[in-house]
Order: sequence, then structure tokens, then C-alpha cells
Amino acid sequence: MPPSLERISVQENGEDKDGLFDPADPRTWPSKWKWINILLISMQGTLSPIASTILVMGTTQLMSDFSLTNTYVAALPIGLYVLGLGIGPLFVAPCSEVYGRRVAYVVSFCLFTVLNVGCALSPNVGALIVLRLLSGMAGSAGPSLGGSSVGDMFRPEERGKAQAVYSLGPTFGPVLGGVIGGFIVHGTGGWRWLLWVMAIASGVTSVAAILVQRETYQPFLLRQKQRCEGAVAQPRAHIELLKVLRVALTRPVRLLFTSPICTFMSLYLSLIYGILYLHLITIPLLYGPTSIPPLFSYRWTGGTTGLAFLGAGIGSLFGTAVCARFLNRSYARAARHHAVKSGQHDTTAPIRMPEFRLPFLQAGMLIVPAGLIIFGWSAEEQTHWVVPLVGACVLGMGMLMGYVAIHAYLVDAFEQYAASALAAAVITRCVLTCVLTVVGSELYRRLGYAW
Repeated sequence: MPPSLERISVQENGEDKDGLFDPADPRTWPSKWKWINILLISMQGTLSPIASTILVMGTTQLMSDFSLTNTYVAALPIGLYVLGLGIGPLFVAPCSEVYGRRVAYVVSFCLFTVLNVGCALSPNVGALIVLRLLSGMAGSAGPSLGGSSVGDMFRPEERGKAQAVYSLGPTFGPVLGGVIGGFIVHGTGGWRWLLWVMAIASGVTSVAAILVQRETYQPFLLRQKQRCEGAVAQPRAHIELLKVLRVALTRPVRLLFTSPICTFMSLYLSLIYGILYLHLITIPLLYGPTSIPPLFSYRWTGGTTGLAFLGAGIGSLFGTAVCARFLNRSYARAARHHAVKSGQHDTTAPIRMPEFRLPFLQAGMLIVPAGLIIFGWSAEEQTHWVVPLVGACVLGMGMLMGYVAIHAYLVDAFEQYAASALAAAVITRCVLTCVLTVVGSELYRRLGYAW
């Protein structure tokens, strides 16, 4: 059960206003409870991206079932799902700052489960497209709120490992979706089972969240305590709530357009996430059983085609290991260096700044283009099949490092409103990804793998 509201109080550096240690503060929880929450959030942050690509491997069967000939229409259930992942945070993130993180996670993922069932039962392509858009919106809590939940539970110098573990989901999830989808389609021969598997997995995760997940947003916990003590005037509570909701619902958009930090970080995150999905679109084209002129194919058959998605996935795992081991150390080293340079006498308690995350981002920015060059030109030159996968591995590692660094930076910079800042980043990345998902196949046919 969530911590008792009787024990909530304003916290500073793990102590309440009376100077007494308060275990109800999420940042002072035992590591076990922090990591149970992180694992649940990571599951939600992984399943939603899995659902974005799991349908890719069933596109041929879907087109056959619904008698589709237009590839753009066939791509809409995938593209609009990703768009839903971008629209959802406009509502989910502000609501988490008003009603708490736990309610946002539980309600959205329960809806996600129900909508996946609806997708699996879709009688026509129109219903499938609409339900996929709605399921993307419902499943957006995990990918958009996870970074802020990490900030709720960990101090800046402790966030690196948790942020790396959580960030593996939104980058490894799309890769895993292709792998799982390949084997499910090969084993069942139908695209509907892809969505039934998603419904079952999300249902189990929803039950676990209801039973175990704790509230982590301290401003909400403080408001709950004040209500319990009668500190909030009840007759006008609904009026105040409407005002708070109006401000909260517009905050992600305002941050996106008025905060240069949020704007530029969101744009770069959109770029690398869009590149990830463009890369994933090439897998069925490059490793699929049939070639689509003028593109070359290695002609892998059966479920093995999906294994090619693991190139970027293994790179993401490497990136996670690097971030988990070195991100906190890099942050602490930059903080100490800044303390010495600025003449601060006590270097054991240096000033904390979001900019101390940037060295990892800079490293990722150099690794991503290297991976793209290896993948694209080796595929174009029809080298051994392992060479493009090596490029994909390098690409996945660089993207994971950039993704983790940007999320950690935004959480450090916006603290209390980190959910809204991350929502702004999710909006931009999902809109771009939606467009690239729909036009990606045609783009490769016209330009080739290299360009």
C-alpha cells in the first residue's frame, strides 16, 4: 500500500521541517521499494514501445485480411499509434501533477489493456486505426512519466543508474517488438495474436501496478496531508482544482515553445528517436524473405527476420551498461571540477547543475552518425549481413546514451515540473516518428539504404 499520509511532511535533503528523518519521503525510501517502483514503471515504459513495432511484422497479413493495396493506409495503425504516444502526455503528465503519479500510471495502463483487446477484435481497418491511436494515448504514461518518477525517488547524483534502466524500455522496446512479432506471426500466421499478446502482458502489468506501485510525487502527497488535516478549504476545492488543471494542461506546450532548453533538447530527442524508427523500418526490407526493387535483401525466412532487430537492441543494452556504470561518476566528476574552478572550499558538497549531464550527450551525438554510416553504406554495398548489424549496434548504443542524458538533464532542470518537460519532449519525438513511420518504406525505395 502507498505510504501513510500521516507521515508526509515538507522535505529538504531527506529531513522534514522539524529536522526528523521521514521514511515517507520517496527519496528516503529503502532501495528495495525504489527499485520495485522503477521496475514496474520500466515495464510500462517498455510495453508501450513494443506495441508500436510489434504490428510491423504482421503488416502483410493485415493487408491480406482487409484487402488493402495502399501501403500508406497499411502503415497508419503503426504511425498513428506512435502519434498517440505523443498526444497522450499532453493530458497524462499534467494530471500526474494534480492527481499524483500512481493514478496516472494505473488508469492509463488499464485503459491501454482494454484498448489492446479492442484492437485485436477490430472488424475493419478503420476501427483498427482509431483504436490504435487511442491505445497509444492510453499507453503513453510509461514512456512520458518514467523520467520524472526517477527524479521523485532519487537525488541528482543518484539518478544515473535508475535513469539508464528506465530508458532502456523506450529504446529497446521498439526493437523487442520486432523480434517478438516475427516469431508470433511465424507461429500463428495471424496479426491479431500480436495484439492479444500485448493485451495479456499489459493486463498483468496493470494488476501488478494496482497491487504494488506507490505514489512518488511529493507535492501531491503534501496536498493530501493538508486535506486530511483540514488545511484546504473544501467548499472552493473544485474551483481551485479547475484552475490548477487549466494551468497544468497547458504547461507542456508552454514549456516547448517558451523554454529554449526544453525546445532544443526535445528537438534533438525527436531526431534520434525518429532515426531509430527509420532504422527499424529497414529491417523487413533488408532482411525480409523477399526483396522490393530496387532494394537489396538478405532474404532471411520465418521468425529469423525479427532477429535482425536485435542489432540495435544489443547496442541499447551496451549503452545502458555504460550509463548505469559511468553517468553518476561523470556527474560527480563534473561537479567537483566546477567546485574547484569556482573556488568552492567544500568540494564534498559541490553545486549541482543539469549541465553536468552534457558530456554523455556529446558522446552519444558522436556515436550515432558513426553507426548510421556503417549500417547504411554496408547495406548499400551488399556486404556480409553481420556488418549492417554492427552498425545498428553502434547506433543503438549512441541513441541510448543520448536518450538517457537528455531525460536526466530535463529532470534535473525542471524538477517539480519534470513530467511536463518530458511530455513536451515526447510530443515532438512522436509527431516526427509518426510521419517517418508512414513514409519510411517509400523513402528507402526512392533513396536507397545509404542516403
